[in-house]
Amino acid sequence: MVAQPVTLTRRRRDPLDLARLTPAGKRAWFEAPAYADFAAIADFSADRYAITTVPLAGIAGASAAALRVKRAASFAELIAFTCSSGPARSYLDAQGVMRADLAADQPRFDWTNGRRQLALNGASANLLLNSAAPASQSLAVTAQSYALSFTGTGSIALSGASSAGPLAGVGAASRVSLVFTPAAGTLTLTMSGDVRLAQLEANSFASPYIATVGAAVSRAAETAELSPVLEALLQRSAATLAVRGQRLERNAARIVGVNGTSSLLRAQSNRLSVLMDGSAQLATAAGADLRMSSYAAACAFDGTGRSVARNGVAVVTDTGSPPSSRGSVYLGRDAASTATAYGDGWYEYLGIAPTRLSEGKIQEIILY
Repeated sequence: MVAQPVTLTRRRRDPLDLARLTPAGKRAWFEAPAYADFAAIADFSADRYAITTVPLAGIAGASAAALRVKRAASFAELIAFTCSSGPARSYLDAQGVMRADLAADQPRFDWTNGRRQLALNGASANLLLNSAAPASQSLAVTAQSYALSFTGTGSIALSGASSAGPLAGVGAASRVSLVFTPAAGTLTLTMSGDVRLAQLEANSFASPYIATVGAAVSRAAETAELSPVLEALLQRSAATLAVRGQRLERNAARIVGVNGTSSLLRAQSNRLSVLMDGSAQLATAAGADLRMSSYAAACAFDGTGRSVARNGVAVVTDTGSPPSSRGSVYLGRDAASTATAYGDGWYEYLGIAPTRLSEGKIQEIILY
């Protein structure tokens, strides 16, 4: 018997498979089991992003399995960030140094809470002059909420239109704040001792510092709209959305808003529950105050109903539907840019799955 020659052929590796390997030949981070259900992931804290390999035109008709095949992406492929202000937007860098060096339309990544987070804030203005080391001054105010803040060991006394305070410093590097509502008229602020980085703004909380010299300075609202691919994922008949963040500053703050004033996820007015708008409001039970801590929230929907969840409480479901108009989707605001419900705060993570995940899966992804 004569042995026949054997021809060995090497299987050609799928280019998409190669794209999911790191240079060292290991699976990419988004191939880990924790991310298997998702079609898009924005991990702001780790500065890493992944997106479905299905092109925009094919998302509506693609299978969930196809949409879950992902590739590495950039921040700009997931988030369209805009803001007309530049240096008026301050942030802390990784070394804890305050900086004001951003260009217009540059996202603001901030380490105020000890780790990298995407910071989003609505519009505001610092009404104090020479804010780095201000002298005593008087300003015209109206009968609305104001926030006064500064860094240092000194104090600021209020007189005239308000007798609130005084606001006293607690440490050379610590920022303190006072929220008050004056009468309409002239407010006098008397500075004593070490008062630095001072700010007076018409706001319900002390927002990030805005430097001034001889005139008040305004900061424009920051807008983080989801990219067309992510919006298309959420326009399908079934999807799951998960967000992690920290310290939502406003009552009824939008976490993820859509057309008009509706939201896929937002804080209830007491900031203890998370809810979804739509055919009716579906809200979770009360948990920890969203202004005081880190949080995780999720919503899911399909043709049979929807689910909403936040960390620390059970998933709630009903047979209702999500907001029908989801042509535009925003992180931290709605399409109407409702100023009093802007999602001022810090954002760490956003993930979108192309199916309505089970209650058990949802519970897993909101563990914090």
